[in-house]
Amino acid sequence: MDDFEIELLDADEGENSAAQLPTNFITVGEVSPDDVKVYIKQDVYKALEKYARADVEHERGTIILGEYCEALGAINVMISNYIEAKYTDASASTLTFTHETWDYVHKQQDELYSDKKIVGWQHTHPSYGIFLSNYDLFIQENFFDLPFQVAYVIDPVQDLRGFFQWKNGKIEKLKGFYIYDEVGKPIKIEKKRVKKAEDKPKSSRTAVTVLSVITAASLICTGVMLVKYNRQLRAQNALEDRLQAQEETINRQDDTIKELDNKYNELLEESSYETHTVKYGETLAGICQKYGVDYRENEAEILSLNSISDPNLIYVGQQIKIPVKD
Repeated sequence: MDDFEIELLDADEGENSAAQLPTNFITVGEVSPDDVKVYIKQDVYKALEKYARADVEHERGTIILGEYCEALGAINVMISNYIEAKYTDASASTLTFTHETWDYVHKQQDELYSDKKIVGWQHTHPSYGIFLSNYDLFIQENFFDLPFQVAYVIDPVQDLRGFFQWKNGKIEKLKGFYIYDEVGKPIKIEKKRVKKAEDKPKSSRTAVTVLSVITAASLICTGVMLVKYNRQLRAQNALEDRLQAQEETINRQDDTIKELDNKYNELLEESSYETHTVKYGETLAGICQKYGVDYRENEAEILSLNSISDPNLIYVGQQIKIPVKD
């Protein structure tokens, strides 16, 4: 059967382009009719699984690319490529995209995937499960705020994964998604094998007594309870470490703000400024370059002038004041 061809409007260039909905796919989970339909190509799915398992001590992330279209009353997102998010600040519980990260991503997109759009991002939650933290929500709301942009979370330790969508102005988890490939190519997803005990011959020598069965069942139940308890304890400890790390970051930011406030009046007297409205994908360094301002030399003044505590967190539509020396 031929792919279903859809005409869509390019959101960046305003030109018509053709997108095809995959016809060779399998369903993972349950796909709701009114949700965003996410199709991820088989090789990308497997590559991201391998990438997630390569480091279970730190969060890792990528930018995912592809196409999107509207069909049958729903948004359809086809993920066909990804770019590793290099130069991030990562720990066991946080992942921050730096200026260098975005510069690398945009360069790779221009050189390798100029015909693809950024349709979302992916990151890992080793041992934490599938959810979006407050910091993750901030990233989604400020950097991936278009209706077709999704978030993909993988827990390589608990072998869990899931997508998050924009729905009615809110961020919600998808119940399912599709894995697709070219027509005629088989789609094979590895699953963890469950070992089964071999059937034993029925004889008096190998018969299991009722007492042995009860004892074995008790041991199994005890083991299952211990595994669940240990998993919950690890998750709780990891969450506490994550909250403590965030609190320490906030405290450091507060100290930095106080120090910058002391210099604010002096810097304000020495400079005038231009006001710039942040566009999608822009960084403070890139904005400064447009106005002929050295970002590194003026970073402290810019952060203080705009009350910015984290230079990596600016959002589309934000008014940024850029100091211009006389």
